[in-house]
Amino acid sequence: MSEPPPSYAELAALVAEQAVLIEALRVELEALRRQMGRDSSNSSQPPSTDGPAAKAKAKAGKHPAGPQPRPSPNEQPSAGEPGRDRPKRKQGGQPGHRGSGLAPVTTPDRREPVEPPCCRGCGGGLAGAPGTVASRVQVFDLPTFSMAVTEYQMMRRRCGCGHATTAERPAGVRGGPTCYGPNVTAAATLLASQDVLGIERTTDLMSTLLGAVVSTGFISSCLTRLDDALTTAGFEETLKTALRAQDVLGTDETPAPLTATAAAATTTSAATTTSAAAAGSDADGHNPHVYTVRTMRAYTGGGADLVWYGAAGDRTKTSINAFGILDEFRGVLVRDDYGGYTSYDTDLTGVQQCLSHVLRYLDDAHAINTDAQAWARQVADALRAAIHEINTTRAEDQATPDADLITRLRRRYDNGVAVGISTNLSRPWHKGNHPGLQLARRLKRKAEQVWLFTTRLDVPPTNNGSESAIRGFKLAAKVQGCWRTLATLQRHCRIRSYLISARNHGRRPIDAIRDALTANPWMPPQTA
Repeated sequence: MSEPPPSYAELAALVAEQAVLIEALRVELEALRRQMGRDSSNSSQPPSTDGPAAKAKAKAGKHPAGPQPRPSPNEQPSAGEPGRDRPKRKQGGQPGHRGSGLAPVTTPDRREPVEPPCCRGCGGGLAGAPGTVASRVQVFDLPTFSMAVTEYQMMRRRCGCGHATTAERPAGVRGGPTCYGPNVTAAATLLASQDVLGIERTTDLMSTLLGAVVSTGFISSCLTRLDDALTTAGFEETLKTALRAQDVLGTDETPAPLTATAAAATTTSAATTTSAAAAGSDADGHNPHVYTVRTMRAYTGGGADLVWYGAAGDRTKTSINAFGILDEFRGVLVRDDYGGYTSYDTDLTGVQQCLSHVLRYLDDAHAINTDAQAWARQVADALRAAIHEINTTRAEDQATPDADLITRLRRRYDNGVAVGISTNLSRPWHKGNHPGLQLARRLKRKAEQVWLFTTRLDVPPTNNGSESAIRGFKLAAKVQGCWRTLATLQRHCRIRSYLISARNHGRRPIDAIRDALTANPWMPPQTA
């Protein structure tokens, strides 16, 4: 006997159950698609994690289109602003770009006349014929790479009083009976302190250039000597003092891999000073990072920048405080929204959220569902238009931006954020609140930190300057693989702080090295 057909109520319950299941699967599929589509252009993931598809997308510039303002020639770099149409440009310098080629000097080191061999008319000789300079070309070149050996003979002279006095070695001459001179030492130090060369590669390069065997021990000792000279002169503390007195600073950090042995030593050392729970460390108790704090003048109208680097065995508030910069800083801080920096907010004049990060998050939210999350594109367009207006104001040397335009853009931002909250308030997500709701709420809560740059022209809208400053350490990790010890990484940070800041202030790095090794290092100017 066949079973009776299901009742209407049973069918209705089955349909409702299936509808719930289908909706759950739809939400999960949406989340999976979002996760698969995330890369460095729409999230905080580092570019090194991008797959072939993400790299191909970046190369082709296939970002979602939308109405965008035309950028001005001096506009902030567009890196980290996905969703922005990038016009195709020819290779090379663009119209309005200031070149950086060689400029002729008034007084060359040497002048050498070049005579014509004979008359091009009759073929006769031109010796003694009257002439003038028809044209000039100045050739900038280096002397031939070869070492010149100088033997210093320290003389001993006996005075009439009977006392014998021996001359001291010249400045920069150390050891014996042989040693490298100050120029070789400075060149080796400069090469080894760059992010693209390790000690071994510097050794090979110096040996090839000089035609003499240079050891890794000598290269390492050069770095140690420079670091010791900077420490003795108190350079780093002077730099920190100058940074604390600034009106605007930017800060960022990046992971810095250490060898397993160094990591274990760092973890053990950290455990003796504070518990992992108190420090907020990761589960393995070890997360080495390089930090940077810098001025932002180059991104708001020019000026010489100070750049500081430091390293710590973790990414905690305790380590950031130990650097002794941000805990005493009272100006405006340009940063991303990492929680380690938020506790400083109450003591600061203001905070500028990095809009490169904000625009990536908005692009990520918009990609979830381009119809339902259209508010994210509206907010992003408002921010890009505001960035363009502020950059135009600076480029045209205006005192203030168009106040009415900024007010309208802020209203579009606020309205878009309000729509983002209402749209996603009850929208399902497989885990917690919808990402669009989380982002919209954060943008509403921190709106003043997002828009600070429109009220202060000395504050850049993005933290691209800090990200660019710290990019070299990512390159160093790729070239060298990892750092041997935390102390070695900290030494590299001090040296880079010195060379980059000195170069920004017009001092050639190789000259700055020689100055430091002769106890006369370049020092950061102090704010009056």
